[in-house]
Amino acid sequence: MGLIAAAPGAVLAAEGLTPAFSVEAMAAAELMPGEARITRDQLRDLERRETIRVVPASAVSNFADEVHYNLEKLDVSGYSDYDASMFFGHARSIMWDIAAVYGGVTYFGIQNWEWGSSGFTFESEGWFGTDTKYGGMDKLGHAYTGYLLTEYFSQRIAHEVGDPNGAIISGAILGFGVQTYIEFFDGFSGGHGFSYEDFIANGVGVGFSILRNTVPEVAAKLDFRLEYLPSEYSDLAPVTDYAGQKYVLALKLAGFEELEESPLRFFELQAGYFTQGYTDAEREAGVEQRREPYVAIGLNLNELLNQAPEVRETTPGLAASRALEYLQVPYTYVPTASR
Repeated sequence: MGLIAAAPGAVLAAEGLTPAFSVEAMAAAELMPGEARITRDQLRDLERRETIRVVPASAVSNFADEVHYNLEKLDVSGYSDYDASMFFGHARSIMWDIAAVYGGVTYFGIQNWEWGSSGFTFESEGWFGTDTKYGGMDKLGHAYTGYLLTEYFSQRIAHEVGDPNGAIISGAILGFGVQTYIEFFDGFSGGHGFSYEDFIANGVGVGFSILRNTVPEVAAKLDFRLEYLPSEYSDLAPVTDYAGQKYVLALKLAGFEELEESPLRFFELQAGYFTQGYTDAEREAGVEQRREPYVAIGLNLNELLNQAPEVRETTPGLAASRALEYLQVPYTYVPTASR
């Protein structure tokens, strides 16, 4: 719990705070009784109203508090008066995150995507046709990755700056930038090439994140998720093991006002897609090619978790809630088709 104390004769008006305000500057002030206490949540609310960042000492010194704070989902729907200076300020606030993401994808690209194995080439890969290399799973993977990166960057910015205004735009630029970086160096891969289909799919994923964060009704009703179970043709490889992936768009009945108090709120309607026989290992094993869209009725696990707020508001509960937005838990739905 953070404490703000006033010395005799001092007056603090929340609306009058300026960037010169400093908790450290008040360290010598005499603590007043309990009515002067301000909770961590109130401090964070104050931070988001002003253009400064106020962080209670405990959130800096206590790693668990910092993790808990970063798991909270903040409102990033605002983007008024957005400009280049705002973007660069946001990027500076998470520069180590950006460096880590670029470093990770560079290492992965060299190790798994044959970056640098050829001169630059363009490649038209098609979409979801029977004659495409992966039956469209790679296109859904590009869309999902663009979506996930935009979600991550926008939330990290919102947690690091005083005012989250514009965070979703900066997150989208950064997310699409990483995806474009990947696609550019795919152009130097003998097994890939720069694909305009991948480039478009990247934009679709980024755009879905923008839509979901700026139109609350969309986030309340729709999740875009990945389900992954390692296939028998690969070790644990959630990025490249297409034989173990399913992509799911879930319509959550809890997001409809008419159903939010009914038992139907615990269910969702799903549309998914998976393939078989489209990876190199499956082809070698003689697996018949199969492209399978399906629909399903599933459990809304996040809505079930919300029924236990004492669990939901713990750090593990928040982590589970965030993960359930993006990951589909196997065997929690009844589909029209399965592997």
